[in-house]
Amino acid sequence: MFSFRTSSILEQQDRVLTKGKIAVIESPTAWYPVLDSYLWEILARRGNNVVTIKENDLTLPRLLELQVDALIIERQDTGDCFDPFLAVILKLFSDFKDKGCDISVYILDRYNPCGRSVEGSHKYGICHKHGLTFAEMANMFFTDLNAKFPLHVISAAATLKGRDLLPWSIPASDNFAGYFSSYFHAGQYLWNATNVSCGKGTTRPYELFGAPFMKDLSSVEAAFNKGVFLRKTTFTPQYDLYAGKECFGYQLIVNPAESYNSVVHAVRLLKLVKDSCPDFVVKDNAEEVFGEPLIGAYLNDECSWEDLKEEIKQQEQRWLRKAKKYLLYDEPLNRIK
Repeated sequence: MFSFRTSSILEQQDRVLTKGKIAVIESPTAWYPVLDSYLWEILARRGNNVVTIKENDLTLPRLLELQVDALIIERQDTGDCFDPFLAVILKLFSDFKDKGCDISVYILDRYNPCGRSVEGSHKYGICHKHGLTFAEMANMFFTDLNAKFPLHVISAAATLKGRDLLPWSIPASDNFAGYFSSYFHAGQYLWNATNVSCGKGTTRPYELFGAPFMKDLSSVEAAFNKGVFLRKTTFTPQYDLYAGKECFGYQLIVNPAESYNSVVHAVRLLKLVKDSCPDFVVKDNAEEVFGEPLIGAYLNDECSWEDLKEEIKQQEQRWLRKAKKYLLYDEPLNRIK
């Protein structure tokens, strides 16, 4: 059973919410500015029987152990396929179906911080930047699994907070720091398959890329993209790759006058660094990160740039057709050409 609701979770009168035991995901997104409280605090003050559960503890066995009747999820995602919570939800929904679980799930939706743009082609059939909200992705999992448990989506526009609080106001993660992260995350994440830092451990994760061995890289003109400016810079991560070491690289700066496909640009940058820096290494887990097999083939000169671009285009168009039926809002998806 699926429903899409336009009034807030605090207005819902379902028996499992008013009389049952509720598990609420501990998430910074679940903060309500008018009340200066988190959702689980508001529900507890109202007299609901509430327990909290951490994201990394969200499994069917844990929910059964807690003996809950309903699960409430309010969480801001990163808007791309690299958000690890998507895998958590897919596994949870699969287990619900396999075990015949009837726990009611309520998803308090948030708008996608990346907007409705679609980029790239990941091997799981989801574009690197998919354009859907978290609840729309959950709707896709629910539908594709032919699941029967109660799933209820509360519209992102159901509260003043949802309408007025920008989706990047409370960061989706420590490495998704703010507004500009949404432009670059899906593409710059590909550096995680290499020995180049993507800026984790700095105040500008995924807006920077570099490595100690890139000191002599004099130009990135060959990977020019009119959607961004590339400022040569140095940075020293405080943790993660090259912690405490000076990295030579670039900062990506949005050109607001132009559209920008972060995945396509990132692949060109990877190729440039690979061809220019002898110490560049592609890790063993690269295929898992890249998603699209032709990215690795392109880096190894086994396919042309034109062939890779055409494959990405075809996959993006395929995703647009598939994702259309899961949309819960009027704004359509769009492909960045």
